[in-house]
Amino acid sequence: MSTPAKFIRADDSTHEALQQLAKEHKLSNTKLLAAMVEYFRVTKADPQQPTGPDLTSSLAKITAKLMDLDKRTIGFIREQEKQYLKPILADVRGLHQQATKPNELTEPQVANVEQWLTAVIRQAFKPEYRHPNLLSTAAPSYAPLPELAPLRKMLAALLGRELNPAQFIPRAPAPAPATATPPPPTKPA
Repeated sequence: MSTPAKFIRADDSTHEALQQLAKEHKLSNTKLLAAMVEYFRVTKADPQQPTGPDLTSSLAKITAKLMDLDKRTIGFIREQEKQYLKPILADVRGLHQQATKPNELTEPQVANVEQWLTAVIRQAFKPEYRHPNLLSTAAPSYAPLPELAPLRKMLAALLGRELNPAQFIPRAPAPAPATATPPPPTKPA
């Protein structure tokens, strides 16, 4: 069943242009007219403004905006990688290496650190904070190993930071430097 035909009146030049367009797009006049109506409906272009929307330049503008957004997004990702991801990865690798390495301190070094830490605790803490069985024993003597200086420094800082200062034996104040007294004035002869 076909729909009843409607006729559209057009002058000769418009009819020829319609037929030419139909041939170029390999459509019948009816299908070309339907496609034209659909085009104007979808694009919302004004058929009275033949220089209306230039899709090529609009597409070029959109492409440029997308490229700019792409560059900014990549820059943001690189900045995040530099500031956060790479340091985190380095930390994780360092922790992994520490966890997989065998104990790097030799037995004499471990004993030296233990002696040093015992001496620090016995000299720095008030007796009431130490074990009662060990109050009568003297702090062990040791010769500090120079290669353990960074470890000793780190442990001392950790103790000072983590423990309550009220537990420490106060250090005796350093003696004040003697002031120089001027010699007595001499009498003229």
